[in-house]
Amino acid sequence: MAQAFASVSPSVFAEVRDALLMGGRSDLAEKLATVKLARCTLSEEDDIGYVYFVRRPPSLHFANMAAPVAKTIAFVEDRGIYIDVDHDGDLFGLEFLSRPDLVACLRGANEL
Repeated sequence: MAQAFASVSPSVFAEVRDALLMGGRSDLAEKLATVKLARCTLSEEDDIGYVYFVRRPPSLHFANMAAPVAKTIAFVEDRGIYIDVDHDGDLFGLEFLSRPDLVACLRGANEL
């Protein structure tokens, strides 16, 4: 069963939620509160990873788009976190750079 991002890494969840709220994206902060992990990847050599979120199938209008990500929000880039949003406005995933705290949480939850 997919785990909630908020329970896997409460501190990173709070950091991202607060950054979304400060950036005027309360709609995404609300979605972040309930999003679940689909899978995670990590390149230890490059110190970069990606958390894919469980999401609903894309709407028919966007189902055949070559790129599932419509927008990357980089307002937390100084913290090594980027949020990807799909064409329907749902959270697609979270890219992280040099975030050993998040890696430790993901490993502790058996997601990596």
